[in-house]
Formats: sequence, C-alpha cells, structure tokens
Amino acid sequence: MEMNIGKAKCAIQQSDAILVGASNGLSIAEGYHIFADNDMFRSMFGSFRSKFGIHSVIEGCFYRYPSENDRKDFLSLLIEKWIKCYQPTQVMRDLKAIIGEKPYFILTTNADTHLELSGFSPDNVWEIEGTFFHLLQGKRPEYKQMDLDNFLARYSGKRLVILELGIGSRNTLIKQPLMQLAANELDATYIPLNLPQELYVPVAIEEKAIKLPGDIAVTLSKLRK
Repeated sequence: MEMNIGKAKCAIQQSDAILVGASNGLSIAEGYHIFADNDMFRSMFGSFRSKFGIHSVIEGCFYRYPSENDRKDFLSLLIEKWIKCYQPTQVMRDLKAIIGEKPYFILTTNADTHLELSGFSPDNVWEIEGTFFHLLQGKRPEYKQMDLDNFLARYSGKRLVILELGIGSRNTLIKQPLMQLAANELDATYIPLNLPQELYVPVAIEEKAIKLPGDIAVTLSKLRK
C-alpha cells in the first residue's frame, strides 16, 4: 500500500492533467451517506422517518409522498442541512491540495454540490445525474459533455491521471468510461481509491493502474503529505 502511495504521488506530480471520477464513496468519506439509516439521517430527517417510514436520503428523494408539498419539504430540508449548512471537510481540502494547480475536470454522480462548495470551479465539475436543486425544481441536469470532450481532446496523448474516488465496481455511468479511457490513452495512469471489495481493475489496464484500497479519507490524507 505504501509503495503504491508513493507511485501515485509521482504519477500525479508528473501528470499534465487530472480527470477525477467521484461517486457515493467520496460522500461517505466526508460523512454523508445517502443510503444509510444512521444517526445523521435520524437527527436531521427524523420527522420524515416517523411520518412516512423513510429510512435514507435516497429513499426520501424519490419517495411517493401524499402531496407535492411533502416532497418539496423533504428536499428543502435536505438542501438546508447538506448544502447550505455545509462546511468543506478535510477530505475535500486534501483532494484540492492533491490536484493543486493541475488542469482538472471532475465527473460525479454526487448531487450535494460539495465539490463546488469546497472551491472547485463549477465550470470543471459535471454532476451527471444533477443536484438536489434540480430535484427540487424539477429541472433536467446540466449537460456538459462538450466540456468533457474538450478537456479530453486537450490532453489526449499527454500524461493524464484518472483519479477514481469511491465508485462501485459495477458502476456503468462513470467507472466503465474511465476504464475505457485508461485503455485508450497510451500515457494514462489509472488510480482508483475504494474499499478493497469494491476496487476493481480489469486485466487490460492493470499495468496502467495504481490501486489504493482502504478508507478514502485516510488515503487522500496520505497522498497529500
């Protein structure tokens, strides 16, 4: 593990650009778990849990409420607690320090806007499935495929680091395209961070991969040092 931390640091330092893919595992590392019926959920959304039998944020987002007002009340409270009251965590500070002044683009399925709230440019972040604001307002997610394509064209053939944060092994929306990109780009380095049971790298790109299993928060802290 420590040897791979060193290799990952070198790859990041020597890279021309960094493409980040992030999913639920990054949020969990921050302490925000959309699938959990944990103490945070119960303290913040206990009234909805008692009234409707909702047991997680993700369930609350898509629950069939008796009225539209109930749905909006849940999403408004979610935005208040998870976005308006949010303060950047050590996880996000570490990620920002790791990227530093490198050109970057971030693909994420996380809807909490924590990346932007932590200082990452909204122009360089694509929430593929939208944000909690989109859910509340009933709007379609912003489409940034052209921005991604321009970024990839600019750094094609160069030393691109693909930093994957907490994406499940069966994820098709972000993980599969990132792995395909790693296979296609000759000088790409693929660095996935995840729990050991979720850390998957196909044989075709093993030589380009630096696997970092374990707690994402701890790993990011080590990469920053």
